Amino acid sequence: LLSVERELGQYTLNINLSMSTKSLPPVVFIHGWKASVLADKNTGKDEFDYTFGVVMGLAKDPSIELPMEWDSDGNQIKDNLIATEACHSATCMCRMLKLGDIYGPLLDHLEKTRDLHVFAYDWRLCLDETAANFTQFLIDVKETTGQSPQVVAHSMGCLITLNVLNHNPHIFHSILFGAGAMSPNASVAKDYSLIGEKNTIVKNTTMFSPKINLTNPAALHFMAYPGERALYGKPNTALFRDGDNDSPLDLDLHNISTWKQYKIGIYHPDSGVEVVTEKMETWFQSVLDKAHNFRLGLLPKNTGLKASDCPPISVLRGDHCDTEFSYIVRNNGSSGTSLDLKEGIGHLRGDGRVTLEDTVPPIDIPVCKIVTNAREHSEVLNDLENVDMLLNLLIAEKK
Repeated sequence: LLSVERELGQYTLNINLSMSTKSLPPVVFIHGWKASVLADKNTGKDEFDYTFGVVMGLAKDPSIELPMEWDSDGNQIKDNLIATEACHSATCMCRMLKLGDIYGPLLDHLEKTRDLHVFAYDWRLCLDETAANFTQFLIDVKETTGQSPQVVAHSMGCLITLNVLNHNPHIFHSILFGAGAMSPNASVAKDYSLIGEKNTIVKNTTMFSPKINLTNPAALHFMAYPGERALYGKPNTALFRDGDNDSPLDLDLHNISTWKQYKIGIYHPDSGVEVVTEKMETWFQSVLDKAHNFRLGLLPKNTGLKASDCPPISVLRGDHCDTEFSYIVRNNGSSGTSLDLKEGIGHLRGDGRVTLEDTVPPIDIPVCKIVTNAREHSEVLNDLENVDMLLNLLIAEKK
């Protein structure tokens, strides 16, 4: 894995000073999981956002459960909520007082210095639908501005961008992957298994839960299938280990029988799901099938993407703390086996959500520069100096 230190030498061109904004390619920003405001399409009222009352557990939780059904086009049936914008800041007093940053510093900076277009999507839905919508958004930006856009992506936005790249590489000017959650992993199993833990937002432990997340399937597209990490060229491939002898295990997270056998997700005793119905199981397997097909479309060997077709690509990632990576399978005797999501967890360096090695796209996709800062996951792209440097470098690489 290439490791590149922060570098601001002669190779970096200060293009923002030497060229007008209109002569620069447009910038498209795509956010991550749980990171857009959801509003009622009928009333215009914001229903999901990071306001003080909600994150402190003082206000009523927004209703974000979706129907566990598909429409005639194979997409999930919607509720009345639509994504209106990327989350800017945590606020109170009707957004009059800012409590903390989300994407605010990045968005404010790009709004002032570039022709910025924000793709806000419903982070609850399956990613095949979102990828199709993002593809059309990029095409529309190109037609409107006359130039292919530079894409700045964060977290799940990187996963969506990687899928679009594999199928439509020529609609990009270049790509900056920030804290990219692109590589196959297992840590999101905790979000689908445990009340609290990763489902806690500040002090709110009820807005997200395994039962609610079951109806919001987007994050299941992070899940690995057997052998996938090796196909990505990752140095660490074992997401699971045998608790008896520490040997690596390869579990198929795209098969509901794995979740049932190892007591993951809605089958975990701490999931808060008291009764698992046939409808829930049928829905869950259909989502896992969609996630598997989506992940197959991330690898150039499956899509036919050639390295020569790829636009210039850079990576900005965070080396902030030890980050969860692998889990132990316990043999519990007569009660069977289970995946231990609480003890014996293996860690690698990362930003607290994504490990360093997992922020880099598959080995067959060329990356011209990787920069590592010390920020946690949500703050990686608020490193404005390095964002500018990498966007400028990508423009220079394109010429």
